[in-house]
Amino acid sequence: MTGSRLPDWTDKKMSSKVRTALWLATEVGEGNVYTKAQLREAFPDVAQIDRRVRELRDYGWVIATNRDDPALSSHEARFVQAGDPVWQPGVRSRATREPHALVPRRSASFYQVREMRVLQEVRRAPDPEAVWERLKDLSQAEKSLVLAWIAMGRRPSSPAELAWRAFRSLSERQRREMAAKLGELVSSELYEELPMTEERGDDS
Repeated sequence: MTGSRLPDWTDKKMSSKVRTALWLATEVGEGNVYTKAQLREAFPDVAQIDRRVRELRDYGWVIATNRDDPALSSHEARFVQAGDPVWQPGVRSRATREPHALVPRRSASFYQVREMRVLQEVRRAPDPEAVWERLKDLSQAEKSLVLAWIAMGRRPSSPAELAWRAFRSLSERQRREMAAKLGELVSSELYEELPMTEERGDDS
Protein backbone atom coordinates (compact mmCIF):
# COMPACT_ATOMS: atom_id res chain seq x y z
CA MET A 1 0.00 0.00 0.00
CA THR A 2 1.46 3.32 -1.04
CA GLY A 3 0.39 6.88 -0.56
CA SER A 4 -0.47 8.64 2.67
CA ARG A 5 0.23 7.05 6.03
CA LEU A 6 -2.35 4.42 6.96
CA PRO A 7 -4.21 4.49 10.28
CA ASP A 8 -2.86 2.41 13.16
CA TRP A 9 -4.43 -1.07 12.97
CA THR A 10 -4.24 -1.44 16.77
CA ASP A 11 -6.68 1.46 17.30
CA LYS A 12 -9.70 -0.29 18.83
CA LYS A 13 -11.95 2.66 18.07
CA MET A 14 -12.14 1.30 14.53
CA SER A 15 -14.20 -1.76 13.56
CA SER A 16 -12.53 -5.15 13.56
CA LYS A 17 -13.02 -5.39 9.79
CA VAL A 18 -11.13 -2.14 9.23
CA ARG A 19 -8.40 -3.14 11.67
CA THR A 20 -8.04 -6.50 9.91
CA ALA A 21 -7.60 -4.78 6.53
CA LEU A 22 -4.98 -2.45 7.98
CA TRP A 23 -3.18 -5.37 9.63
CA LEU A 24 -2.98 -7.16 6.29
CA ALA A 25 -1.77 -4.03 4.51
CA THR A 26 0.86 -2.98 7.05
CA GLU A 27 1.93 -6.16 8.85
CA VAL A 28 1.56 -8.92 6.26
CA GLY A 29 1.99 -7.16 2.91
CA GLU A 30 0.70 -8.13 -0.52
CA GLY A 31 1.92 -11.49 -1.78
CA ASN A 32 2.93 -12.75 1.66
CA VAL A 33 1.65 -15.71 3.68
CA TYR A 34 0.29 -15.52 7.21
CA THR A 35 -1.08 -18.20 9.52
CA LYS A 36 -4.38 -18.38 11.34
CA ALA A 37 -2.41 -18.40 14.58
CA GLN A 38 -0.75 -15.09 13.67
CA LEU A 39 -4.15 -13.60 12.83
CA ARG A 40 -5.66 -14.68 16.14
CA GLU A 41 -2.56 -13.53 18.00
CA ALA A 42 -2.98 -10.07 16.47
CA PHE A 43 -6.71 -9.95 17.38
CA PRO A 44 -7.09 -11.99 20.58
CA ASP A 45 -10.15 -10.00 21.65
CA VAL A 46 -12.10 -10.38 18.37
CA ALA A 47 -14.44 -13.34 17.99
CA GLN A 48 -14.72 -14.94 14.52
CA ILE A 49 -11.78 -12.95 13.18
CA ASP A 50 -11.59 -15.30 10.17
CA ARG A 51 -15.03 -14.07 9.12
CA ARG A 52 -13.82 -10.45 9.18
CA VAL A 53 -11.12 -11.44 6.71
CA ARG A 54 -13.62 -13.17 4.43
CA GLU A 55 -15.88 -10.11 4.50
CA LEU A 56 -13.07 -8.05 2.97
CA ARG A 57 -13.56 -9.96 -0.28
CA ASP A 58 -16.78 -7.99 -0.78
CA TYR A 59 -14.53 -4.93 -1.13
CA GLY A 60 -12.16 -6.46 -3.67
CA TRP A 61 -9.56 -7.81 -1.26
CA VAL A 62 -7.99 -11.03 -2.53
CA ILE A 63 -7.06 -13.54 0.17
CA ALA A 64 -6.20 -17.06 -0.97
CA THR A 65 -6.45 -20.28 1.07
CA ASN A 66 -5.25 -23.81 0.34
CA ARG A 67 -8.42 -24.27 -1.75
CA ASP A 68 -7.06 -21.65 -4.15
CA ASP A 69 -3.31 -22.27 -3.80
CA PRO A 70 -2.19 -25.88 -3.24
CA ALA A 71 1.16 -24.61 -1.96
CA LEU A 72 -0.59 -23.35 1.19
CA SER A 73 -1.34 -25.58 4.16
CA SER A 74 -4.74 -25.66 5.85
CA HIS A 75 -3.64 -23.18 8.53
CA GLU A 76 -2.13 -20.66 6.09
CA ALA A 77 -3.54 -17.92 3.85
CA ARG A 78 -1.93 -15.59 1.34
CA PHE A 79 -2.75 -11.88 1.18
CA VAL A 80 -2.67 -11.56 -2.61
CA GLN A 81 -4.01 -8.07 -3.26
CA ALA A 82 -5.61 -5.16 -1.40
CA GLY A 83 -9.01 -3.89 -2.49
CA ASP A 84 -11.03 -0.83 -1.50
CA PRO A 85 -9.58 1.21 1.41
CA VAL A 86 -12.30 0.27 3.90
CA TRP A 87 -10.83 2.63 6.52
CA GLN A 88 -11.83 5.65 4.45
CA PRO A 89 -15.23 7.29 5.20
CA GLY A 90 -17.99 6.22 2.83
CA VAL A 91 -16.24 3.17 1.34
CA ARG A 92 -18.09 0.58 3.45
CA SER A 93 -21.50 2.23 3.08
CA ARG A 94 -20.98 2.53 -0.69
CA ALA A 95 -20.21 -1.17 -0.95
CA THR A 96 -23.48 -2.10 0.77
CA ARG A 97 -25.40 -0.25 -1.96
CA GLU A 98 -23.64 -2.03 -4.82
CA PRO A 99 -25.42 -5.03 -6.43
CA HIS A 100 -22.64 -7.52 -5.75
CA ALA A 101 -23.02 -6.99 -1.99
CA LEU A 102 -26.64 -8.18 -2.29
CA VAL A 103 -25.75 -11.33 -4.22
CA PRO A 104 -23.19 -13.23 -2.08
CA ARG A 105 -22.86 -16.29 -4.35
CA ARG A 106 -22.18 -14.23 -7.45
CA SER A 107 -19.73 -12.06 -5.54
CA ALA A 108 -17.88 -15.10 -4.20
CA SER A 109 -17.65 -16.56 -7.71
CA PHE A 110 -16.25 -13.30 -9.11
CA TYR A 111 -13.56 -13.02 -6.48
CA GLN A 112 -12.69 -16.71 -6.76
CA VAL A 113 -11.91 -16.19 -10.46
CA ARG A 114 -10.01 -12.99 -9.65
CA GLU A 115 -7.97 -14.77 -6.98
CA MET A 116 -6.98 -17.54 -9.35
CA ARG A 117 -5.94 -15.10 -12.09
CA VAL A 118 -3.80 -13.07 -9.72
CA LEU A 119 -2.31 -16.21 -8.18
CA GLN A 120 -1.35 -17.49 -11.63
CA GLU A 121 0.56 -14.25 -12.22
CA VAL A 122 2.14 -14.07 -8.75
CA ARG A 123 2.92 -17.74 -8.23
CA ARG A 124 3.41 -20.55 -10.75
CA ALA A 125 2.98 -24.20 -9.76
CA PRO A 126 6.31 -25.32 -8.27
CA ASP A 127 8.39 -27.89 -10.14
CA PRO A 128 9.29 -30.76 -7.75
CA GLU A 129 12.70 -31.14 -9.39
CA ALA A 130 13.43 -27.43 -8.95
CA VAL A 131 12.32 -27.63 -5.31
CA TRP A 132 14.62 -30.61 -4.74
CA GLU A 133 17.55 -28.77 -6.34
CA ARG A 134 17.05 -25.94 -3.88
CA LEU A 135 16.75 -28.27 -0.92
CA LYS A 136 19.82 -30.38 -1.68
CA ASP A 137 21.98 -27.28 -2.24
CA LEU A 138 21.33 -26.04 1.31
CA SER A 139 24.00 -26.36 3.95
CA GLN A 140 23.66 -29.12 6.55
CA ALA A 141 22.42 -26.61 9.13
CA GLU A 142 19.89 -25.17 6.66
CA LYS A 143 18.64 -28.65 5.71
CA SER A 144 18.10 -29.46 9.39
CA LEU A 145 16.21 -26.20 9.88
CA VAL A 146 13.89 -26.79 6.90
CA LEU A 147 13.33 -30.37 8.03
CA ALA A 148 12.26 -29.07 11.45
CA TRP A 149 9.83 -26.65 9.78
CA ILE A 150 8.39 -29.51 7.72
CA ALA A 151 7.93 -31.61 10.85
CA MET A 152 6.16 -28.72 12.63
CA GLY A 153 4.07 -27.81 9.59
CA ARG A 154 4.99 -24.14 9.91
CA ARG A 155 7.91 -21.74 9.94
CA PRO A 156 8.21 -20.10 13.37
CA SER A 157 8.64 -16.34 13.47
CA SER A 158 12.22 -15.17 13.96
CA PRO A 159 13.17 -12.96 16.93
CA ALA A 160 13.47 -10.04 14.49
CA GLU A 161 9.91 -10.62 13.17
CA LEU A 162 8.53 -10.83 16.71
CA ALA A 163 10.36 -7.63 17.66
CA TRP A 164 8.96 -5.90 14.55
CA ARG A 165 5.38 -6.88 15.41
CA ALA A 166 5.85 -5.67 18.97
CA PHE A 167 7.26 -2.38 17.66
CA ARG A 168 4.28 -1.93 15.30
CA SER A 169 1.89 -2.26 18.25
CA LEU A 170 3.30 0.89 19.86
CA SER A 171 1.80 4.33 19.38
CA GLU A 172 3.39 6.70 16.87
CA ARG A 173 5.04 8.71 19.65
CA GLN A 174 6.38 5.55 21.27
CA ARG A 175 7.72 4.37 17.90
CA ARG A 176 9.66 7.61 17.43
CA GLU A 177 11.14 7.32 20.91
CA MET A 178 11.97 3.65 20.37
CA ALA A 179 13.58 4.37 16.97
CA ALA A 180 15.81 7.05 18.53
CA LYS A 181 16.75 4.72 21.37
CA LEU A 182 17.55 1.88 18.98
CA GLY A 183 19.56 4.24 16.79
CA GLU A 184 21.71 5.23 19.76
CA LEU A 185 22.24 1.57 20.70
CA VAL A 186 23.21 0.52 17.16
CA SER A 187 25.51 3.53 16.83
CA SER A 188 27.30 2.76 20.08
CA GLU A 189 27.67 -0.93 19.19
CA LEU A 190 29.08 -0.09 15.74
CA TYR A 191 31.47 2.41 17.30
CA GLU A 192 32.76 -0.25 19.69
CA GLU A 193 33.40 -2.58 16.74
CA LEU A 194 35.49 -0.01 14.86
CA PRO A 195 39.26 -0.64 14.93
CA MET A 196 41.21 1.46 17.40
CA THR A 197 42.59 4.54 15.64
CA GLU A 198 45.46 6.78 16.61
CA GLU A 199 43.06 9.58 17.44
CA ARG A 200 41.13 7.34 19.83
CA GLY A 201 44.44 6.28 21.33
CA ASP A 202 45.48 9.91 21.83
CA ASP A 203 42.39 10.57 23.94
CA SER A 204 43.59 8.18 26.64
